[in-house]
Amino acid sequence: MWEYEKVFARALDPVHIGAGGYRLGRVDNTIVRDPATDVPKIPGTSISGVIRAFAEAVKEDDDEKKSDTDKILKGIDIEELFGTETKKGILRFYDGQIIFFPVSSIQGTVWITTKELLNYWFGVKNEIPDGLGNKAFALCGIDTTKPLNLGWLLLEIEKNQSPLSQIVNWVKRIVVLSDKLFSHIINDNLEVRTSVKIDKDTGTAAERALFTYEAIPRGTIFGFEICHDKTRNSISGNVIKAIMNAVSPYLKNLGIGGMGTRGFGRLELLLNNVDSGSTGGVNDAQS
Repeated sequence: MWEYEKVFARALDPVHIGAGGYRLGRVDNTIVRDPATDVPKIPGTSISGVIRAFAEAVKEDDDEKKSDTDKILKGIDIEELFGTETKKGILRFYDGQIIFFPVSSIQGTVWITTKELLNYWFGVKNEIPDGLGNKAFALCGIDTTKPLNLGWLLLEIEKNQSPLSQIVNWVKRIVVLSDKLFSHIINDNLEVRTSVKIDKDTGTAAERALFTYEAIPRGTIFGFEICHDKTRNSISGNVIKAIMNAVSPYLKNLGIGGMGTRGFGRLELLLNNVDSGSTGGVNDAQS
């Protein structure tokens, strides 16, 4: 039996999960993208590694004022949960997807998404029309009497605004786009910064050491899934929720990914909006 959780997180800072190395193009250091959609993502390996490190820190902490969830980790074998070089762990972490992406507009910050994402993560399906093309569908908080600009792009708004209330309290204004527009708008609105290497001898900028790097902007809403193989251990209770509650302060203060010393990577978890269930397999659980 599999027990799975859908976990949601908001970027408190820009998030940079580097693709590795330099390349020619708009920026020197690019971030990891889904090869099929070209949309940036957080790899499951990055999520797993960070959560494991924070879980170990929680377990080793001798503070007597620990919460109940922290105390649960004391009796859990971290290697059994996350695995070793020779043995798989009982937890499986899947890539974090961008569900809502913030874009500047004349109406304020607007979060874009797609029908497929809303259906997968929240079960929203019939309320949104098919074939949006180059139009945008206003889900909530949008003035539909005039066109909407998303950065440099001006879009016509579908007039039939959905009666659905806000899906996530973090998001005030939501528009639904086609998959094609979604990918293009995200890649055109990523944060790009310029830095320079400092010469350790002089304490000044090193010659010819200017470089640029991109990041997913703050305010982005991610979703990622964690699966627990309950056939391989006898740990009682919802171990996923216990771990996520325990590591939440670490993710909020220390973050994930690169450029952490430059103010990148902090994530805030939404712990009271989790969809869970049990099934015989992952694909069945997600359908």
